[in-house]
Amino acid sequence: MVLLGINRGFDITDEGLYVLLADPFQQNVAGIFNYDLFFKSFYQLTNYTFSLVELRFLRLISYLAGAWALMGFWKNVTGETKPNPTVFWISCLGIFAGYGFLPPTISYNSITVVLICFWLMLVSKPELTFKHLAFLGLLLAILVYAKITLAILFFPLTFSMLLGFHKVRIPISFFILLPIILFETIFFILFKESALTRLAEGIPLNSQRSSYQLKQMLISIAVGGFWITVPGTLFFGLGYLNRIKSKFFLLLLPLPLLVIYWITSYTHITPEWNHLFLFSSAAMFGFCLGWKGIAQSFPQFWAVALVFMPFVLHFGSNVYWLRIGIHYWVFWLLAFILAWDGLNRKPAVLISVFSVLLVFNGIWWQPFGQDQPLWAQKTHWNVGEKGNLFLDPQLAIISQKLQESLSEPAQKSVLAAYRVPGLMWLAGRQIPFSPGIWDKPQLKALFETKPQKMIFHNLESLPQNWSFVHQKEMGVFQGDTLRLLWD
Repeated sequence: MVLLGINRGFDITDEGLYVLLADPFQQNVAGIFNYDLFFKSFYQLTNYTFSLVELRFLRLISYLAGAWALMGFWKNVTGETKPNPTVFWISCLGIFAGYGFLPPTISYNSITVVLICFWLMLVSKPELTFKHLAFLGLLLAILVYAKITLAILFFPLTFSMLLGFHKVRIPISFFILLPIILFETIFFILFKESALTRLAEGIPLNSQRSSYQLKQMLISIAVGGFWITVPGTLFFGLGYLNRIKSKFFLLLLPLPLLVIYWITSYTHITPEWNHLFLFSSAAMFGFCLGWKGIAQSFPQFWAVALVFMPFVLHFGSNVYWLRIGIHYWVFWLLAFILAWDGLNRKPAVLISVFSVLLVFNGIWWQPFGQDQPLWAQKTHWNVGEKGNLFLDPQLAIISQKLQESLSEPAQKSVLAAYRVPGLMWLAGRQIPFSPGIWDKPQLKALFETKPQKMIFHNLESLPQNWSFVHQKEMGVFQGDTLRLLWD
């Protein structure tokens, strides 16, 4: 399903940000997500830029690699003598559930999930060599560029694991810092900037945005944890009644089901229904815990770590937890099969059905940021060296108008606000300073004066002193009129 739609559709919001981060000519001043430095370095070495299809394919390959790493993690914690292919396929199904929300292009979210899969494989090894420490340092270094908030958590966590779990001597443990030092040095030599220089500006800038306040981010995690705990607790009680063969089991069975229905409806504040799968998983987890208990022989530490991993990985994100939590579903699946030998046929079939539904819905039926299903009529669009796509007809019309209005060859960088960076990419342009302007505080922080020309998506007002002589309607995107403004 992923490969069949790999050149169809395009989301001009989040996916627009992802593709501009992979554009070697795009500025990223005061960036929080800085993995674009790897794409810029690759261009310096090869003079090669990635197309959208290639970026989508990179995500697919990275997901397969993540599933392979989790197979290694399973082998480490269970003590099995050889890799288990069933674990690989279940891990694939779990990781692929991430296609249920957000576009299919490689992004900081998908990179983060894959990095943590490899991190689990390494830190769970009985013994670590210098090669393993170097690889662990490499993962943490990439995490700095993909999602700095997680790097802040995982560096001390890794040191704790090395010193406490693996008994690595303190001087040797600092070996994991070498990759980040090396990357920072190379990037500063090549571009006169690095993650450190960007974050020194970017963190204070983004802390002014209300959705990135520490309190708000912690509340988002806590709210997600609360709503997940409710069905888990109710079904734990139901499972316990089933274990003691209580006559109240069948009598009370409808109540938790009704509660899940009510919670799902009450928390449905975004277009997606992926949180239903999260609630169902928590309910199944709680029921088995109450019904079967937990065998003393299973690796309890790792199962508990996997249960909490989705909440840890959300730290630093301003997205509703119940919306993005589906990206981390694989860790709950592993916790489940670790605790109750979920490798038997029934759970595997249920996991397969859930994953196929999520991928089908997220890729084909209701693709993120697009007005039509992927099977609807599309219009061919050429993005030059960045490949050929098939877009929604309305988006192709908007892109054509925009390209004609930005005919000056020298004008390679044009502001697009708010949340429509993909329009500039489709037109073969970049955005000054940042690959994506999401809100008014960010716009005011980056631009002291108004530009001569910009694309305006009326999600928020422009700064008070910004007024333009001319405007031209480009078309309607998801109910809002896009305008080209200029003097």
